Amino acid sequence: MPFRPGEHGYGTVTKVLHWLTFVALVVQFVVGYAIDRFDDLLEPVANRFFAGEAEGLVLVHAGLGVVILALAIIRLVWRRVAGLPPWAPTLSEGERRLAHATETILYGLLFLVPLSGLGLFFLSGEEWDVGSSTWRAPWEWFDDDALLSVHIVGHVLVFVAFAVHVGLVSKHQFVDRDGLLRRML
Repeated sequence: MPFRPGEHGYGTVTKVLHWLTFVALVVQFVVGYAIDRFDDLLEPVANRFFAGEAEGLVLVHAGLGVVILALAIIRLVWRRVAGLPPWAPTLSEGERRLAHATETILYGLLFLVPLSGLGLFFLSGEEWDVGSSTWRAPWEWFDDDALLSVHIVGHVLVFVAFAVHVGLVSKHQFVDRDGLLRRML
């Protein structure tokens, strides 16, 4: 499998970064939504590491946010260095515009959502119980409600953009049957 993108599609590095980002986002959403809902799935984690406090998962959530932000930076740098493969010939001009717009939005959200979350963690003055202690954001530069609103709107936009992205790939894979998905596998 070629290292860099080319006529064959995306290269190994791009594929690995794409799928690592996807897995990190899935785990991030599970942990993020579990903070407030604290379901049975993550209860053993909170019990073992955070003295039963579900809000202790905020530390995991923040750490994953840093990982996602780092992946976004690495992906953009790699994209500048390695470039992109040519468009799949089966994509119409409208689909190319849609794919480009969706990709641009997703990249922007890979920065906006983690940064707004890290803003909550460090810049809102907010407090969380993490095990036997309390974490208080060291600075109160931004209103936590405003940052939380940006964070939540970002989540919704990720789901919408993801649905469009998967919808376009699915259309080509299952309706057009042109093997578009192979370019990223």
